[in-house]
Amino acid sequence: MKYLKIITLIFSALIIVGCASSKVSQLPIASVASHSVRAIAMAPEGGLLAEAVGIELSNLGYTIIDSSSTSKLMIRLNIDEIEIATPQGLEKLKSKGIDAYLTIKGVGNYDNQIESASARASSTHTGRIIAGVNWQNGWGCAQGSPCDRVMRKGLVEAAQEIASSLAVSLPRN
Repeated sequence: MKYLKIITLIFSALIIVGCASSKVSQLPIASVASHSVRAIAMAPEGGLLAEAVGIELSNLGYTIIDSSSTSKLMIRLNIDEIEIATPQGLEKLKSKGIDAYLTIKGVGNYDNQIESASARASSTHTGRIIAGVNWQNGWGCAQGSPCDRVMRKGLVEAAQEIASSLAVSLPRN
């Protein structure tokens, strides 16, 4: 009986050590913009993750121009996806009341969950990156195991973590 307790304790410790929750890293707070950010345009190529982050940023009080609307605005302003991140492209967005341009890229994995993502907000006032986040999903034990499924986060949870990390660096009045 004593050996069974010891084996159970060792097994439990290995499971705990073999798991990791999601990780987020971001630009230092000192690199925040010199202007307030209220309106954010989402990059057209962001996909489902970008849309989810946009919803979460909207829940935090930002005005979000979704990727479809940004695409239509780019056509009206006569700029393409390559030119949008240039100082001239950002200046055109600024003239329409947009404070930041947000680019998000994500990579899926074997279980169709987000594996990792990066987000970068560029100021339309200065052209500089004012917020940036790298996010990595959690993992546990072997791929597909119950422990692994418990540690991994879905689209909504990933978007919430990314949006709240971005909001730390995006100044608001």
